[in-house]
Amino acid sequence: MAPQVDVSRFYNRLGKVHAHFVKHRDGGAWGGATAVSLNRGALDEDKIFVKSIIIQQYLFGYELPETIIILTYSGKVLILGTKKKIEFLQPIVGKAPSSSSIKDVKLLLRNKTDENAENFLTMLKDGEMVEGTKVGVFLKEKGGNEGASMVVGWEKAMDSAKVTYVDISAGVSLAMSIKEDMELDLLKKASVLSNKVLKHGVIPRIEEIIDSELSVTHEAVATEIDAMIEDPSKINLKVPKEHVQSCYFPIVQSGGDYDIKISAQSSNKPFKYDIILASLGARYQMYCSNVCRTFLVDPPKKVSQTYETLLSLQGICLENMVPGRPLKAVYLAAVKYLKNSGNDNLIKHLPKNLGFATGLDFRESSLVLNPKNPAVFRPDMVFVLTVGFVGLPLSSEDKSSVSSKSASKNLETFALLVGDMVTITTSQSEVLTKHSKDLSDISYTINDEDGDASSSDGSGAARSKKKKRAPDGDEAYARSVATSQVEDTYVNGTRQRKSTRLAGQNSSAEAHEGKVEREKRQVALMARKNEERLRELARAKSGKKDSDDPTKGADELVTYEKTKEYPEFVLPNQVKVDMARECIILPICGNPVPFHISTVKNVVLPDPDAAAYLRLNFYSAGATLGKDTPVNIVRLVQKYAPFATFIREMTFRSLDPQSLTHAYRQILELRKRCRQRELRELEEANLVKQEKLIRTKNERVPRLSDLTMRPVFAGKKTQGNLEAHTNGLRFISTRHEILDIMYNNIKYAIFQPCESEIMVLVHFHLRNPILVGRKRQKDIQFYTEVIDASLQVDGGRRSMADPDEMDDEQRERQLRKRLNEAFKEFCRKVENVARKNGHTIEFDIPYRDLGFYGTPSKEMVTVQPTLHCLINLTETPFFVVDLGEVDHVHFERVTFMSKAFDIVLINKNFTMNPWRVDMIPSNEKDSIQEWLTDMEISYTEGPMNLNWKQIMITVAGDDRFYMNTHEDEVTEKDAGWEFLRMFGKDDEEGEDDDEDDSHYSENQSEEAGSDESEEDESDFDSESEESDYDGDEDLEEQGMDWEEMEREAAADDRKKRRQGGDDESDGGRRKKKQRMGAAPQRRRGSAAQQRRGGVPQQRRGSAGQQRRRR
Repeated sequence: MAPQVDVSRFYNRLGKVHAHFVKHRDGGAWGGATAVSLNRGALDEDKIFVKSIIIQQYLFGYELPETIIILTYSGKVLILGTKKKIEFLQPIVGKAPSSSSIKDVKLLLRNKTDENAENFLTMLKDGEMVEGTKVGVFLKEKGGNEGASMVVGWEKAMDSAKVTYVDISAGVSLAMSIKEDMELDLLKKASVLSNKVLKHGVIPRIEEIIDSELSVTHEAVATEIDAMIEDPSKINLKVPKEHVQSCYFPIVQSGGDYDIKISAQSSNKPFKYDIILASLGARYQMYCSNVCRTFLVDPPKKVSQTYETLLSLQGICLENMVPGRPLKAVYLAAVKYLKNSGNDNLIKHLPKNLGFATGLDFRESSLVLNPKNPAVFRPDMVFVLTVGFVGLPLSSEDKSSVSSKSASKNLETFALLVGDMVTITTSQSEVLTKHSKDLSDISYTINDEDGDASSSDGSGAARSKKKKRAPDGDEAYARSVATSQVEDTYVNGTRQRKSTRLAGQNSSAEAHEGKVEREKRQVALMARKNEERLRELARAKSGKKDSDDPTKGADELVTYEKTKEYPEFVLPNQVKVDMARECIILPICGNPVPFHISTVKNVVLPDPDAAAYLRLNFYSAGATLGKDTPVNIVRLVQKYAPFATFIREMTFRSLDPQSLTHAYRQILELRKRCRQRELRELEEANLVKQEKLIRTKNERVPRLSDLTMRPVFAGKKTQGNLEAHTNGLRFISTRHEILDIMYNNIKYAIFQPCESEIMVLVHFHLRNPILVGRKRQKDIQFYTEVIDASLQVDGGRRSMADPDEMDDEQRERQLRKRLNEAFKEFCRKVENVARKNGHTIEFDIPYRDLGFYGTPSKEMVTVQPTLHCLINLTETPFFVVDLGEVDHVHFERVTFMSKAFDIVLINKNFTMNPWRVDMIPSNEKDSIQEWLTDMEISYTEGPMNLNWKQIMITVAGDDRFYMNTHEDEVTEKDAGWEFLRMFGKDDEEGEDDDEDDSHYSENQSEEAGSDESEEDESDFDSESEESDYDGDEDLEEQGMDWEEMEREAAADDRKKRRQGGDDESDGGRRKKKQRMGAAPQRRRGSAAQQRRGGVPQQRRGSAGQQRRRR
């Protein structure tokens, strides 16, 4: 496909350059130029960072050799080039936006016949270049275009016109310094590329060289690193090779010969195992990045302490890289910190600058972090921050504690260097290359001071006698911070040195690799689950097309067919109650009119004075129908609301209070009876008629005796025996109460042996509820206590060696073992009986090693998973979550500051409230997420609690919830529960350091790294990211304390008292509750929290969530 110029980007960026030129023309950056001449000579692959190439890549996205661009103060643009270049640029002619400062673009075709003399005259005339006119050029490039005849001719034409040249390099750099969103994204990807090469290429190679004691040169190692950048597939990173290249040849230094300038070179000297400096830079789609690290091998204490100072110094620099401050503030703050911390001796070892701005140009010379630069930090600038010390002396005393075998013993001077990519946000700076630089991660110990004591023949017996004395002094400090020891391994009788610090990193990488893989699986799982749920909902919808009609199934209320059926006690002007027909007969205009009792919302009998009053409120359209409203009344109101007239209230007055009082009492009694009947019918509505139990005959029936059943029939305890029969289980209590549980109705059977609990139990989770007493139950449990739940504590003290207490403990252990065996044997027999009679039942045992503490109800309990459920069965109410009914799991209050978090398990039936487990210790999060991934249950996490009632209402009403587009099928949205992601769909990792590579390839395999690198890699494929986010802090900012809430409540009460009226007060309370329940939005960065249909969304870079008030 032929290259094409992006017209809108061209005018946008050229307009930005022109606006800066117009605004700051009289300053030093533009030198008072009247016009600007951007000349690009012949193609030269050795010059990749010259300004003429940078500005062309910025404007056109391509390099255009032998092309001249003239930009005037008034906004005219003239471009002289060859035929192909003019054809490429033709789409921009006449396409200038009305709002753009660029007024006209004229293309001039190169003319070889007159050697462009006519074109040059046109450019001089339109550019208003006359004698004495100041013309802006790149002075460093002027006169260096001998191979480009057209550019040379143009320079001669300007010389003939006697114009004055001024350098505009600084002006162009400043105009390009504030990056667009697309540029920031490419810079983040370039930073991740450098970070990946460092983590998966440089560090493993250096460790391999040290562990294997290889003899290589610095240049050879640098060549290998350069090859990794040019071909990322060498580190299993599937990036198109044409998109990447090195910014410079990598720099690797060791052995005491150090140069921390960016222009340093890797020498041909041998690689030493002492203090190793490594610097590399990668370009991704022409945008640059840089990262520098120092690695310490057997470091003396002075080196380690100086490195710690260096890290603190970098932190100070980052604190001063904020919008509004001058660039020189960074260097001055660094010097001030060294003075105040008592490290004045390190000031003279600082480099001349601490970094520079970067982008398409690797080093912007006008935006250098030196002590004199007055330029100001602005949002969306990107810098390379390189902090280091060079030429630091290392005396013999400093090296006294270092092993004589260590290469660090030979150092006379040393240097330290740390460099990172830093972007300036609206309020602070953010590091893009987040690979760990802590001392414990870059320090290695491979030699002990006392050496290796082994026999000359290398016998294993002699090696086993080798002892390492306790570390002390400087060596102890270095070894402790490096968290490493030395191990000697022997292969074919030859000793090979191997650092456990290096070996330990492999195991750590493997652990993180599992975390990365889990996050990848979660992203794919979420997409697959969305498709499955769409198919399930489509099938369910086709099976019940008319079931969503709320008025379907409404039963008409009939009290009397005819007036002749009225009871004899009805009088024209009296309120009467017919208990048999369940109605109230009210006099209206002298005529008795019956009203069914279920239409009465409430009845009020105020205290009588001269007369008695009876007020009846009825259910009506437009009024709130509470959850206690009969279902049939709700359906009838919805059915007749569009066209019927409703009576909302009726009040009756009587001089005889006894008559109204009697009617009032009868109405209350009748309403009570009807309500009880409705509740009973509701309890029995969904009950499935069970088959009759077939008792086993002529065989021995498996039986467990002396069991306690929960829930109980009546009273405090229900005890009895449990038997296994042909098609079900039968429990017979000591009071001869019988409960049958059919095998076909058992969904999950769970056997929980007694280990740390006080009981051993079997639990049955049913498919359909059954009646126990008068309540529907889906969970039935039978247990035996090993010890009494409450023990009497006498006043006497008992010794730990008391024989009686030891006997009690022994008896308890034996009882536990005996009961566990009895219950286990009973479960095995039940399985056999069921299998024998054509039924299937298997008892699950909870996985104790996957259990965790949490609060599903009111108490902190141990929650354990089984094969099909998540359970707690020792405390009531039982917590049994069928994993097959879980649609998604969300982790709440997940922050670095929180010691505990909550999980919400969302039911596939959106009309049901989600299950919750609160106050789970934070160290359990990874194991829970690993288990959920193994069970193929998707999860997300966020920093705060959500208003799940509102979320479920909104989700239940969204027919396109699991689709990734809105109603127009074009506008994209988050599919399913993707909106709950704290970092967004494309991030694919809240704490994962490898998902950023999804921009390169969705199926690449790579190792995982430290937590710091996890965040930077999420930026690789993000369009807008949210960095470190403290949910607890957000809660503190947004929530009201008790005093504020009480003041607001008191003010509301005073307001309601002034207004008066019961209905108005009710409405006021409802409005108040709505205000108190409303969850605020929080802006994060520059992206406002988004909300879809009342449901808070979390995208990458936005963490808006509704908060639950407590």
